[in-house]
Amino acid sequence: MTPVPATGYRLAEEAPWLAPARERVAKAIAAGKLPHALLLQGPPGVGKAALADWIARLALCEAPGASACGSCGSCRQFEANSHPDLARLGLVEERKQIAVDDVRELIASLTLKSLRGGRKVAIVDPADALNVNGANALLKTLEEPTPGSLLILTVARPERLPATIASRCQRLPVPLPEPAVAQAWLAAVGGAGDWSAPLALAAGAPLAALALAAADAAGLKREMAELPAILSRPDADIVGLAERCQQRGAAERLRWIENWVTERIRRGLTTPAPDHSPATPGLPAAARTRHIQGLYGVLDDVRAAQAALKGPANVPMLFERVLLRLARELEVLRAQRTRG
Repeated sequence: MTPVPATGYRLAEEAPWLAPARERVAKAIAAGKLPHALLLQGPPGVGKAALADWIARLALCEAPGASACGSCGSCRQFEANSHPDLARLGLVEERKQIAVDDVRELIASLTLKSLRGGRKVAIVDPADALNVNGANALLKTLEEPTPGSLLILTVARPERLPATIASRCQRLPVPLPEPAVAQAWLAAVGGAGDWSAPLALAAGAPLAALALAAADAAGLKREMAELPAILSRPDADIVGLAERCQQRGAAERLRWIENWVTERIRRGLTTPAPDHSPATPGLPAAARTRHIQGLYGVLDDVRAAQAALKGPANVPMLFERVLLRLARELEVLRAQRTRG
């Protein structure tokens, strides 16, 4: 029988690459030095949400050690998803951002007295989805935190999080594991076999690789690798491509697009202009800046589509929006190269 991978805090307990972060938090709690805000920073699919869950459970535990005791009243309520001193905030439905009203509601919950006499904990996942007003509202709480409160933020795109917020949190890096560690873990929780294709398609992120295991990862990788060239054609059938994306692996296809666009942005930001990099060959600085800004817009649409997939959604319409935006950016890039 194929092993069933753990989820939530259990996943964080079992993931070996999260051990340094777990130990750091446990030592801080034992020493009475837990900060009022933690910023969990790392790439998508590395387990930030699971780690946030694990930290929240430990911080609320009435007899904490290296991990939560699992038997106190707080742990039992956490297990039942009914802990009165824990609040969560994230993207809902097809929203691209976390709105200020939701942030204010979260802040209000932190100011209330703890019903169990311990900490008040709030998780914002992902914090890089906060809109401007929401970020400003959260900043006030970070500047004047409620005693006994803990705010846990996760972020995959730190450049989208205001520096004023990041500077008031203690950073907790959540890096990708070494390939050998990821391969061993995947073999243990997902079954023996060759995990190189899904791991490569997931850009080294083990949790994303697990999601790919249900699909033909190697075939999907080949198919998605052809997508940029197809979208660059003037006669690209966006509607047909979107319908194909509905047939299988919708979440994995969005993950691939997210990783591909993120890598282009990274190369564009780290290579001096004018350049001849694979990301933006020969583009002058102004044109490359415009291209990178456009790619950030694609990422926004991808994140909105990912949030929408968590509930009932018109999958082809979601992909039409993403693919059309990406095709337009590739067209702009092609026109800039032609003029250059």
